[in-house]
Amino acid sequence: MRLLRIGGVAALLFVVLFWQLGSASFWDPDEAHYAEASREMLRTGDWLAPYYNEQPFFDKPILFYWLQAAGMAVAGQNETGARLASAIAAIALVATTAWLGAALVSFEVGFVAALLLAASPPVFALARYAILDMIFTAFLFGGVSLIAVAALKDRPALQWPGYLLIAGSVVTKGPLSFVLCGLTFGLAMLASADLRRRLLALRFVWGLLLVVALSLPWFVYMWLRFRDAFIAAYIFDENVSLFASNRFGSKFDPLFYFRVLAAGLLPWTGLVIGTLWDDVRACRERSLDSSQTLLWCWAIAILAFFTASRFKLDHYVFPAAPALCLVCARAWADVRTRTAIAQNAGARMGVQTIGPILVLAGTGGGYFMIARLDLPNAAIIAPIVMLVAGIVVTARVSFGHARLPRLPWVTLTAMVATYAAVITWVLPALEQRKVIPDVARWVASRAGPDVRVGTYRLNRWSNAFRFYVDHHTSHMDGVEEARAFFADPTPAYAVMTRQFLYELAGQGIQLQVEYERDGMWVTSGRALWRRREPPTRFVVVSRKITP
Repeated sequence: MRLLRIGGVAALLFVVLFWQLGSASFWDPDEAHYAEASREMLRTGDWLAPYYNEQPFFDKPILFYWLQAAGMAVAGQNETGARLASAIAAIALVATTAWLGAALVSFEVGFVAALLLAASPPVFALARYAILDMIFTAFLFGGVSLIAVAALKDRPALQWPGYLLIAGSVVTKGPLSFVLCGLTFGLAMLASADLRRRLLALRFVWGLLLVVALSLPWFVYMWLRFRDAFIAAYIFDENVSLFASNRFGSKFDPLFYFRVLAAGLLPWTGLVIGTLWDDVRACRERSLDSSQTLLWCWAIAILAFFTASRFKLDHYVFPAAPALCLVCARAWADVRTRTAIAQNAGARMGVQTIGPILVLAGTGGGYFMIARLDLPNAAIIAPIVMLVAGIVVTARVSFGHARLPRLPWVTLTAMVATYAAVITWVLPALEQRKVIPDVARWVASRAGPDVRVGTYRLNRWSNAFRFYVDHHTSHMDGVEEARAFFADPTPAYAVMTRQFLYELAGQGIQLQVEYERDGMWVTSGRALWRRREPPTRFVVVSRKITP
């Protein structure tokens, strides 16, 4: 049985994190952006300042680029190398979750929480995504976990490696780490006198000085090297302005991250809501223990901060996921061992929602796949497995009288089967519709060092084109930029859609088509719809030479 359990965990981690890690080409602009910056770091040997397209790139601090470049040095300057650091960081985050649960509650709770996190949709997505959120969360949650155990279990020596990890998170994503930690610990001290006493017993002032001493030198170096350009682009534009201003004209949506968490925690969402109900009642009776309070404070602080921000991306709240998985695992163990007490009534109701959620997901997924998606017939296996798992779980939990199993293997197996189906059928179907990598390679095969390369209004595909063409690229968004680009008599290629080619022709810019392909313009799952939009015609053009 022990070998079977180890094999099951290994299979889960392999499928979710590493199987076919580099099979999908880049299509998200951030993924290609970071990968190109890390590749340029490897090639130039400038390990102190990130560059993109041979220009200083002030988007994020340096540590992420170091780790991504290290992955590319090991696995190659390709998709696998770019994503390797995120996948390894996911292993570290899962291990941290297991350790924290074991330290604060029990080995069983830590183990279940780690499995829930490893099989969660956001981990499957972000571990295979060459952006920094998984690495940032591994550093930040690792640091907070060490500090939490240092305070709650009277092990003060653990706070020092905790501060080191928080410093790593600062050099990965910036001063956001100070804000999230400060909000969490401040909220915890307001919520609980016991937490206030324990946290104040730590050396927070010295810890803060240590974090600043370790993280500040790179920021000072960038200021000395780039002066006002770094302050304006990183400090104000990427932090202050992004949080406070409505840069993209989107409507403020206070429920956005609630929906994101509800979807990201499926099928455990009902268990989280039920446990929250139980814990709110326990708070009123002053019976909620300090470790549970701290987990909720962490999740609430993250949710509140990013809800207040005007700019929103779904993966910003991912650092709340490990704490909420620990909440779920603890509630699962509590319902399993104490099945009929008033204190866990909400959690018991939440457990009963897991099976129906799987049934709904399987039924809805099957209908959607048949009616809307253009996928191989074999892909129907995934919703069938989900439906069967939901029926089994519903029968066992809602209508059966047996105790809950120690591990929710049926649900976890259904989720891993779904991810395997995504890797086997969905990603290849998307890959067939992506043509920008092929177009970029066509240009790269003909563009020597003296040939200029550009894109015209390629929008979200511009960064992917830059990575695959592996050539300095002029990204043009206006007619006058294009006019100046093609007025230069030196040889040049530019990529655009045929629609924009007609637009430039109407402005008197004479171009000739060198290569063209039909492909996908949207960068979302809509590309798989049966009634999808007509394919976009991508063209490679050069300046028309009139005899």
